[in-house]
Amino acid sequence: MFQAFYRTIWRALALGRSSGSEYELQAQLAQMRLTPGYTASDVPPPTNFPIKLHPKADEVCAELDQYFYKNWPWRNEAEGKLFLQSETNRWACLAMPNAWDSRVVDSVRVNTLLFLLDERMTFTEGKALYKNLTPIALGKTLPDRNKPLEWITYDIWKSMRATDAELTEVVWQGALLCIMAQVDDERTKCPDIGSLLKHREKEAGIAFVAGVLRFAQGIHLTPAEVSLISPFFTLYSVHGVTVNDILSYDKEVRLYEETKCEGAFILNMTQAFSNDTGLPQRASKRVLWILIREWEKIWADKAKELKARGISKALSEYLTGMEYVLGGNEWWSWRTKRYQNKQLVAWAP
Repeated sequence: MFQAFYRTIWRALALGRSSGSEYELQAQLAQMRLTPGYTASDVPPPTNFPIKLHPKADEVCAELDQYFYKNWPWRNEAEGKLFLQSETNRWACLAMPNAWDSRVVDSVRVNTLLFLLDERMTFTEGKALYKNLTPIALGKTLPDRNKPLEWITYDIWKSMRATDAELTEVVWQGALLCIMAQVDDERTKCPDIGSLLKHREKEAGIAFVAGVLRFAQGIHLTPAEVSLISPFFTLYSVHGVTVNDILSYDKEVRLYEETKCEGAFILNMTQAFSNDTGLPQRASKRVLWILIREWEKIWADKAKELKARGISKALSEYLTGMEYVLGGNEWWSWRTKRYQNKQLVAWAP
């Protein structure tokens, strides 16, 4: 059958029995019919973003794993062991592989601090805790050395300010945005994808991580450069949030069903996409992965255009650094025991 089809096309084109455009169209349609139809796959296309581990990652993680494991007020021993198994400190070593050696410990510590604070509290507890810790983080109130949450918070921010006060303030402003979003009553009122993404951009700590990245590499930018890079923040946000929401969704569903409490189950792109489109959650994940890869393509095009205009070394490092954050975030999220199940292990790219 195939041979007859191609002989017909060749004969028509060779003898000029009809217009080339008509036969080209017929050939294309025939080829489409010969091509296998859509087959769903839970394994997404690989990311285009770079993935790299900080050279001192093992040393830094060994130090900070013990620092938090010994000092953090875990609810029980199992929670502390899960923290070690999840390799939370390694996330920042993947996200910021070019962090200066002199700043990598503080960069990883402050990221893990915010992560643990977020994990620790319910919505109601959050308001009181953050109200207490904010003046301590700012150095306006001395900590109670008998309360680990207080002295760990104080020591980390104090150390960062001693290193680079200007960029520490950038990190703090990002942390504050994240904190306010997490205790905002509106966080449970995001019924559709658009409103959810806007809220998650703040709640997920995108600005905070971007600030830590600048601190880690000593990237000082002018207001004009910050404005120039701002279009990338939307892509940076939707990519990071959606990757996390896809890979954490099953865990969040289990937690919600076990506790019936508010939380990330409500604020999850997988669930919102399923609600908006009527697709099952598994199909929603597959579609979201395609969106993620399309966002990466848009990023690459915009980055190429920006660099062609001529930008400073600092801005170029920042742009590349954000790409490492997104690549590292995805690599870690596929593998951490915080989200991990047997399927994720099998599908990890």
